[in-house]
Amino acid sequence: MIKVLFYLFIIIQSSTYSINYVFAKTTFKGGIITSSKSLSTTKPKIRKDLIFDLNKFEDSHLDKIITKKEAIRLEKRIGFGAPVDRIKLHIGKSRREAINDIVLNLSKYKDNTIWPRWTNEAIPTSFMQRGIKAHRINCDDQSFLLSLKTTWLEKLVSSKTPQYERLAIFWLNHFSVNFNMYKQKHSFYTHLKIIRNNTNKNFVSFLKNIIRDPAMIVYLNNEKSFARNPNENLAREFFELFSLGEGNYTENDIKNFAKHLSGNSINHITEQYKLYQYKQSAETYTAFGKKYKNDEEFFKILTNHPSFGEYIALKFYKEYVDLKKPNTQDLSFLVSYFRKHDYQISEMLRGVLMLKSFWNNKLSLVKSPLELFYGTARTLNVSGKDVKSHYNLIELMETSGQKLFNPPNIAGWSVGKDWLSGQKLNSRIKHISSAFQNIFNKEENIMDAKLFGDEESDKYNNDLKAFFDKSSKEQFVVETILLGYIPDDFETRNSVGLKTFFYNVQFMGKKWKGIEIEFGTDKNSNKSYKQFNRFKFYHGYSYPEIISNWDAGSFSEYRATRHISSSFPTGPKMKRFNKQNSITKKLLYHLLLSMEHVLEKDKYYTRLQTNSAAKIFLSERVKEVKKILNKNSKKHSTKIFSYPANSYNLSKNDNGFKCGIERYGLNYYEMHSIKTFDTHFDTNKIHNIDLKLSEILLPDLDLSFNNEDYINILSHEGYQLK
Repeated sequence: MIKVLFYLFIIIQSSTYSINYVFAKTTFKGGIITSSKSLSTTKPKIRKDLIFDLNKFEDSHLDKIITKKEAIRLEKRIGFGAPVDRIKLHIGKSRREAINDIVLNLSKYKDNTIWPRWTNEAIPTSFMQRGIKAHRINCDDQSFLLSLKTTWLEKLVSSKTPQYERLAIFWLNHFSVNFNMYKQKHSFYTHLKIIRNNTNKNFVSFLKNIIRDPAMIVYLNNEKSFARNPNENLAREFFELFSLGEGNYTENDIKNFAKHLSGNSINHITEQYKLYQYKQSAETYTAFGKKYKNDEEFFKILTNHPSFGEYIALKFYKEYVDLKKPNTQDLSFLVSYFRKHDYQISEMLRGVLMLKSFWNNKLSLVKSPLELFYGTARTLNVSGKDVKSHYNLIELMETSGQKLFNPPNIAGWSVGKDWLSGQKLNSRIKHISSAFQNIFNKEENIMDAKLFGDEESDKYNNDLKAFFDKSSKEQFVVETILLGYIPDDFETRNSVGLKTFFYNVQFMGKKWKGIEIEFGTDKNSNKSYKQFNRFKFYHGYSYPEIISNWDAGSFSEYRATRHISSSFPTGPKMKRFNKQNSITKKLLYHLLLSMEHVLEKDKYYTRLQTNSAAKIFLSERVKEVKKILNKNSKKHSTKIFSYPANSYNLSKNDNGFKCGIERYGLNYYEMHSIKTFDTHFDTNKIHNIDLKLSEILLPDLDLSFNNEDYINILSHEGYQLK
């Protein structure tokens, strides 16, 4: 016990070394730079301390044969836990052979994750959140998030290539995004795919993908950036946290790169990456004293930086070897090896495993909550029949301070002492011992909660499909319409607008996932250029775009995007409307015409129902567009499938809009009752390799526990280390 406590003390003391990523400078509401000029940058100094002659690397220790205890330690560090079948793979091989196998399987691995059905079928609802909130429609972000967590973690716990899963978690933490800070389900799903698709590939290519990652773009405010007034958050974190580390760049490098990144944005309907060229500048910028015009030129300059590779090498060392700073030789070897292999991630792992310090260091790392609980589950062969059974492990992991997709900041999760500080150590010991106390008592799996729904039983989606199929090409059909905030002083304001969100539109043989438009009036304004009744539309707030001609449009500095406004459906300033093509004009007319459904069902639109001025405004505009289109007031040319209503106030013949767990077959609430696991642990597997459970769980301590005393092992302080 004294020996282990000493180990813990040493780790806590030694882990004060940092790679300078704890104090990230991101300010999510700030980061604006006002200069629009290219700023001069300076050439960095040569780093001779990062140059190593690889021919002089002493690798004779790699010919040593791996012992049982080394096999266990190896598996724990490259993956999660030490399942018996994985231990067997390494025993009796030379270190060199084991490394070759690990790296080869890593480099060949192709991710085949089957993501939840909603990732392909669901239409993003972020652009409608204000309307959803106003109408109290529950889309339950946490349900979607849980489905992504369980999908990811099911891969981890069942993986035959744990070295890949460990790296995936490493990169998830390195390129950190907090879902709860911005809540865009589809962009976050894309973020997870980017992580997993690049985990074992090339680091430079990874960086190129990250600056086009929609989740990162929104999280770091780059969608609100344009060259005239760029936001520096993404550029700053790119240098500080993603590529070089603090101290290896200047403020001017950041400012220039921020201007270059302007235009990297998203479509606000699909939540996917979109380049807006009008936000960019044709100016030539400099980085580290050299000029660049495009991404390729910039990344060539970046990879030739004398310090490039050091920051990642330090993080890999801290992840796989020791919390203490590596010696100069180990660091220079890793950087040189990384450079020689063109920044291939699998080769960086090989370089780490080749270090003598990797094989000699024991109990020098602290398990994260994810490692502690999921590593134990893998070691003991405890799993569930499907992803539903993971909820208990997720709950324990998050209770212990690691919410998988919600890191504390852009710097991600800390490592080392922070996991053991305060009362965390006692709490971790308590939770780990209680979580696995019955693994030898095989119980029937009684879980019947549904995480993923049956497509055939999804009545809402089936009825929706039939609704669209029965509609004619000439009809304007929409799944639902939501309204944003309606001010109480609608009638008297100088300028007032009614934000309207159209979800899933079909018209004239074309389809739109979503459309946001503002119907408004400035009739009370005294300004000479007032439009009276009008529409306003922002670029990037429909998919596909509906505006065909942006001539004479304006630029919104707040949204960092252009917008167009025109008198509508009649008025003195119809020029911008008249410049649109025929389909755009018809669509705009029918968007307004469809508001007749909203007026007829105003009981589902609470704010509208109580605002007589807004109702009168909409009613008058609908009459105007009917007159223009010569439509019979008793016969709709528009159809709406569902309304923002809860089941308790829904009329018999009306559909309530479903955009959350009910629509996609997710049942988040039943998950809370799941507390059991299937158990597959077989002590015979241990006997086959002449190891006791205590040796598998704690190979580096000489403990004399029987297999049946495994709870005492899990409760041991040394089990927190690896």
